[in-house]
Amino acid sequence: MGAVIGGVIEALAPVAKAIGSFANAFLRGLGIFKQDEAVEDMGDRALQAADEGITMDQFDDFESYMNALRNFEPDPEKSKNYSPGTKLVAGLGVGTKGVEEKFNAEPGSLDSMWLLPMANPEYFTPERMQGLVSAGRLGGDTFAYLEKRLTGGESRTFEKALEMDKSGNVIDADKRGELYQALEDAQDNWSNMMDKVDASKQ
Repeated sequence: MGAVIGGVIEALAPVAKAIGSFANAFLRGLGIFKQDEAVEDMGDRALQAADEGITMDQFDDFESYMNALRNFEPDPEKSKNYSPGTKLVAGLGVGTKGVEEKFNAEPGSLDSMWLLPMANPEYFTPERMQGLVSAGRLGGDTFAYLEKRLTGGESRTFEKALEMDKSGNVIDADKRGELYQALEDAQDNWSNMMDKVDASKQ
């Protein structure tokens, strides 16, 4: 998923800025990052720490790894070796692991949670995404859904999972209509974004 997100971030600066702002609010709101921590800076620290042999798999839990990153002093000169997009993707990776651990999600199951807010940030706000993640509603293959590669039944399963509120009740008809319009817009926006990413490579 990192390659897909990285491709969009490197090609489309407005999307990179928007997902960075979203991630900061989202991860701070869930308590994964502290209020003064930013996703790009954490990504920079993670990249430089990895160069020193400090990686997530060396720690018993995510919080121990985060403490190691917080105590790590990044080198401003080495920081210049990484593009802002690379730091952002690394920071999103750190945040993803934190969210998975917080909600006991399967490793890798939330890798694509950044795609909906990238494709439709007006609807999939930090607060709305916090609710979906905490309720365990973000299942299925978001990437395949946005690319319209799921079967009709698979798409319906994906969509129905998002129809529930935090209490597990189905949202009312008006809110369902808003959700389905938002998902349709997200698919259209994703297609347009992919066209722009492809064009930037030519």
